[in-house]
Amino acid sequence: MTQSTLERHIFQNAEEIFDIKHDIFIDDYLDKCLMGGDALNFTPLSEVAFVHKNTEDSILCSRILNSVINSQPLITVSKESLDSSVIVFDIYYINNYEDIEDFYCVKSVYDFLVEGVMIYQIFEVKVKSLDMINDFWITHE
Repeated sequence: MTQSTLERHIFQNAEEIFDIKHDIFIDDYLDKCLMGGDALNFTPLSEVAFVHKNTEDSILCSRILNSVINSQPLITVSKESLDSSVIVFDIYYINNYEDIEDFYCVKSVYDFLVEGVMIYQIFEVKVKSLDMINDFWITHE
């Protein structure tokens, strides 16, 4: 797969639309959550203490995390609100030419109600088409 340019979808002061799309995206486009963690605001992923959902896959999850850290997202979707929270989905395609070849999503949440803490989750992506993911965020359904 060739790397494409970054696509950005920014929902600024459009919480209602984003919240509906957020729930559909989680249910229909993302697969299992591989790992999650929290850290101080805007801590680099490399410094977040992630907890793996399945300890048997911790080595693979660490390799996925390292690949994500050393890659650039292909799609970024963000909800930016001055009074509730900032949520960002970053979609990556990772291929280490050994045992990892898939799409992954990093979800970052900064909640103004929990000052100073961000929550991070890394998911496998069910939908294997960047065009479909892009179209989902563009359409106004």
